[in-house]
Amino acid sequence: MARCLALCAVMIAALGCGQERAQTPAGTAASAPATALLSDTAPPFDLPLVGGGNVTLESLRGQTVLVDFWATWCPPCLREIPELNAISREFDGKGARVLAISVDGLTLEALGDWLAERDAKYPVALGDTDLAGRYGADGFPFHVVIGPDGKVRERLSSGFHDRDELRSVLTRHLAQ
Repeated sequence: MARCLALCAVMIAALGCGQERAQTPAGTAASAPATALLSDTAPPFDLPLVGGGNVTLESLRGQTVLVDFWATWCPPCLREIPELNAISREFDGKGARVLAISVDGLTLEALGDWLAERDAKYPVALGDTDLAGRYGADGFPFHVVIGPDGKVRERLSSGFHDRDELRSVLTRHLAQ
């Protein structure tokens, strides 16, 4: 049974990671009916943060937020750590922020240790694949832009996005 579960996890990782697709144009609805459509209020959450405290959708109101759903077992997610560090640093205090939501199911302590070893400098919350699915995730990493009004503004395609792509997305949404 454990071997079967491990094989399933590897298959999910292989299918969900490493995709390098183009961005989903703003205004395009998610294909899964259970997900929020663009311009709908983002699905609510109240998640524990690595390092202490909680983050809620409501606490992010008034800011443009790039939400990154990711996992420690996902190679493209790991490649994005320096990209997200750069974007977080660049947009700090400019009306936008990065929030990463781990779907691993690790404890906060284990996740915190893992992140410290990889020098992640942006806020990371502990979530799950259920929440990622409600935002339309079909693989990891998966990014969503939430507007200052708490509405979903854009979903990027699953897969790695470099800092230039992420900068362009945030800059466009801040200009709206």
